[in-house]
Amino acid sequence: MSFTVNALCRGTGKGYVSICADTDPGKLRAEAVKDDGTVFPCPIYRFGFPGEDSTASRQWGETAGDRPYSFVVVVPLFEGIDLTIRLASRESGETLATIPFGHVATRIRSRLTYRLRPETAASMRDIDQRRLSGGTYVYITGIYPVEEHEVSCRFTVRYPVLQDSEAKAPCKIAVYDGSATPIQVTPCILEDSVITDPHDAHQRIRQIVAAIRLSDTPRTLCICATPEHGNGNFTCIPASSFSGFFTGALDLTKHVFNDEGYSVWFEQHRATFADIDNQRQICATWDNTPLISIVTVVYNTPVPYLHALIDSLKAQSYAHFEVVFVNVSNDDGTVERELESINDKRFRIVHAENKSIADNTNAGIVQTKGDYIAFVDHDDVIEPDTLYQYMCVLRDHPHSDVLYCDEDLMDESGHYWKPIFKPAFNPDLLNVNNYITHMLMVSRHVLEQVELSPSDVAGAQDYDLTMKCAEQAREIHNVSKMLYHWRMHRNSTSTNPDSKPYAQEAGRIALTRHYERIGVDATVHDSELPFRYRTEYHWNQPPKVSIVIPTKDHVDVLSKCLERVLHATNYPNFDVTLVENNSEDPRTFEYYRDIEQDDARVHVVTWKGTGFNYSAICNYGASQCDGELILFLNNDTEAINEDWLTSMVGFFARPEVGVVGAKLLFHDDLVQHGGIWASMDHCGYFGELLSYKDGGYMETMRYPWDCAAVTGACQMIRRSLFTKIGGLDEQLAVVLNDVDLCLKARQEGYLVVFNPQAKLYHNEHTSRGRDEQDVHKELRAINEQARFYAKWDSSLHRGEFINPNLNQYDGHFKLRW
Repeated sequence: MSFTVNALCRGTGKGYVSICADTDPGKLRAEAVKDDGTVFPCPIYRFGFPGEDSTASRQWGETAGDRPYSFVVVVPLFEGIDLTIRLASRESGETLATIPFGHVATRIRSRLTYRLRPETAASMRDIDQRRLSGGTYVYITGIYPVEEHEVSCRFTVRYPVLQDSEAKAPCKIAVYDGSATPIQVTPCILEDSVITDPHDAHQRIRQIVAAIRLSDTPRTLCICATPEHGNGNFTCIPASSFSGFFTGALDLTKHVFNDEGYSVWFEQHRATFADIDNQRQICATWDNTPLISIVTVVYNTPVPYLHALIDSLKAQSYAHFEVVFVNVSNDDGTVERELESINDKRFRIVHAENKSIADNTNAGIVQTKGDYIAFVDHDDVIEPDTLYQYMCVLRDHPHSDVLYCDEDLMDESGHYWKPIFKPAFNPDLLNVNNYITHMLMVSRHVLEQVELSPSDVAGAQDYDLTMKCAEQAREIHNVSKMLYHWRMHRNSTSTNPDSKPYAQEAGRIALTRHYERIGVDATVHDSELPFRYRTEYHWNQPPKVSIVIPTKDHVDVLSKCLERVLHATNYPNFDVTLVENNSEDPRTFEYYRDIEQDDARVHVVTWKGTGFNYSAICNYGASQCDGELILFLNNDTEAINEDWLTSMVGFFARPEVGVVGAKLLFHDDLVQHGGIWASMDHCGYFGELLSYKDGGYMETMRYPWDCAAVTGACQMIRRSLFTKIGGLDEQLAVVLNDVDLCLKARQEGYLVVFNPQAKLYHNEHTSRGRDEQDVHKELRAINEQARFYAKWDSSLHRGEFINPNLNQYDGHFKLRW
């Protein structure tokens, strides 16, 4: 073989060598060899295109000369490692040429190429990123934190599949560090499917999505993939790119509570002097201006804090309010003098003996005269338009009995940060902790129907009162404005939850009594986080659960699913209905016979339809079983914790719960599903790609809360409700049928609960691949999506589960600018 190295340049993690030769590169195989014999596959790319005019080919970088072929070999770059490029005959394996690729020499030559021949460098560099079709392609999609100091590096391997046998043939994957030393890791396969070639619908591509677990120390990383029936390739990133991927993952999943840009957003969205003047003029035109009573217990409050609170109250644009200060201070009279100096008839002072905070608050409540009673802590401040914004909501919703607003923290320097933008009323979130907190306002109408909080819930008296009023309320509304600032100081529970340890037990007592009042048999437990609780529901007779699993072939996948269901589930009363859907592999039917003989809880039914209609298959399966609760479960799931089913069933002890879903993880322990958000023209998963340990925004990945929908991969529903709403919509054969089912349940007044205590792995797309990567499936999916949104768009209310100040199209709770 006769050849000439025409040019060389280095890129990000890769080197590019331009070669002119007398041998057709289609008959060559290229490798990079380390001095210890380690071999790295190197792809070869022709400059031009088949049959292209020679003049046009030169525009791509084709070199005109005495040799008929010009091409680029792409080589991995390591830290200080010399390699040798070996060109061999594809047919015989004989080495035809070798080219030294030294670390120092290639750096020098690359700089000369960029300086003296920039057009040549441009035509070579990243040619592998521009010529993606027809060969093997490897690329990293993300590097995500999983454990402390450990990440999951995700990558994808794609290559053509020309025969069916190639679809499952081995593909060797090897990982190397910056010194070209093998890293001993076993790739976790997340997806392995055959998809349509995006360039040619008549050709197929095998796509393997995998992950490796590594330390989070930035490093050079090289991943090589060599299919049994194809050319090998690699991707190589330097330490700087490793850090870039990691930082990108943190930015992707970072929620508003940790957003450094919040202070800028807040400045843009809070009321200005001009706004307040305008609001006062608007208020003057209102013919109905209810009196709002604000109750504040004052106990040895530092005068600057108390003065700031008084100023924020005086500044209100809605003027028809009164303030009842309950002074229980035992200081030298400083607080009393500050209160006496207010000189505003709307402010009244009640002197009381200092008892519990619950008793002190009650002493203020009984002195109020207002139609609505609000509660503000003595060391916090509110925005000047707070009462105005509450009144605006009341004017739109006059039956509102409980209202609350968004809040943030204010540090000693006056800096606002760590905002909490709250959802609409969320019963299950409230059953975890008092997310409503500030600024609670209740109507006189509902307050007169409940008992005031006793002293044994002191420290959680606001939690107790909130739950009592919520039980009786006609309507509950979040005033979706940032109006309350919770001051941070050494005695504040915002910075030191241990400063009031009695409040933890008080909250548990308050929540226990809530369950007693509504007739639910439950035990409330403390949890790993302060002021958050876990509920254990009790049954006299655990209801029967029928687990419906649609399945077609893939016995290896199904057997893993059933192994966990049958032998690692501690719930005592369930059966399993396998819905056979046009399987073709004889092993599948052998497995059916064996599993039915081995376990009486399992029975197989056969759906008589053709094709794939998930809704019809599930509806048929539900009709063939008799459980009070139905659990639709994908055959590619694997339960993680033994109490997963017990935990899900528990919520149905409350009659208002209609559907419950689970927390699904990828096998690299990143979150796949944390509940579903649904907005106009799009749906998505909450918490996707967070670490399984990450609590997420407002700890919704750690504790239950109500959301728009939960995935059908693990979706439990009451049979009575399932029948009432007509089951799954069979015109939504594959996409969004699970969301549709949840929205129908919510339309009937039921709650849809995401329960992160039930955890399962989900090998999503294992059985069918992705719809968007098959032209025929994609068209059907588009039609079904159109049907779904035409049906539901008008019912998807902005701000119900994602506060309207946040991006409605992102499951990570990010600011809406």
